[in-house]
Amino acid sequence: MTYAKRNGFTIVELLIVIVVIGILAAITIVSFNGVQQKARNAQVVSGVQAYNKAILQYAAVNSAYPAAAGCLGANYQTNQCWLGDQGTQAVNATLDSSLAEFIGSKPTIATDRFSIGIGNNMRAGALYRPSPVTIIYYLQGAGQACGLSGASGGTEGGVVTQCLLTLSPL
Repeated sequence: MTYAKRNGFTIVELLIVIVVIGILAAITIVSFNGVQQKARNAQVVSGVQAYNKAILQYAAVNSAYPAAAGCLGANYQTNQCWLGDQGTQAVNATLDSSLAEFIGSKPTIATDRFSIGIGNNMRAGALYRPSPVTIIYYLQGAGQACGLSGASGGTEGGVVTQCLLTLSPL
């Protein structure tokens, strides 16, 4: 009795290949999301650093910090960096014009707001507050390093890191 030689793959072989491809795809997606988060956080830290320098230069020239509060940076959705239970914060033209000579073109710190894991609160980029003189910014991911000398941070809502940079009194 002779048997015909069969060409092709068995079902088991095909299933093994599909499972391996699925595992590789999952690993790639997870690592890509991590890269995106790191890039976004680096963009926020870089923008906050530029604004910190501009605010300090403003204070050196004017012997006072800017008096207006507002979002730092450009390209926010509807010009708002904070939404939710704790109020809304928006870009402030007075603050922007005060810092214009010291910052040049406004950097894009962040554009898409994201949930901070508490109520309906959404955040993006950074916020300047004149009393006390602070810059508050959010980094995606819990337990992130704030990346700036003098900035302190803590996990908020279990999903983000809130960083607080308090400027010294004049």
